[in-house]
Amino acid sequence: MASQPHKELWKPWFELWNGKLSIADEILAPNFVAHFAPVGSSPAEVRGPEGMKQWIGGILAAFADFSFTTTVGPLAEDNLIAGRWLFRATYQGGFPGASAAVVGKRVEYAGMDLLRVEDGKIVEYWLCADIMQLLQQIEVIPS
Repeated sequence: MASQPHKELWKPWFELWNGKLSIADEILAPNFVAHFAPVGSSPAEVRGPEGMKQWIGGILAAFADFSFTTTVGPLAEDNLIAGRWLFRATYQGGFPGASAAVVGKRVEYAGMDLLRVEDGKIVEYWLCADIMQLLQQIEVIPS
């Protein structure tokens, strides 16, 4: 499959990250797996559309007025799609170890996603994000 049709998955991928969780069933393969560096008690992998919906929903629950926007890409080659994004939101509380004093604070951090596609669906995802920047902003760790 050519890389151009794969690029079309980037828009619904961002709809998923912007809270349209039901789209996971349409764009993620049943054997989908996400890989990322664990933070605290978070897992290093999430599997399947349901797992991804739960994981994203849990993350977004700590924020209001959130948005993921693309800053670079999407770039596509063969069965891979990549892009850089920026997350902006108002922190509502809920991260273990975060300061209660920062509830209501505007936060932002950036990252990059790499997606692998098979048969028109995303089967694998690698996340590289500046989570330390976010954790400093919500005072989980000192800046």
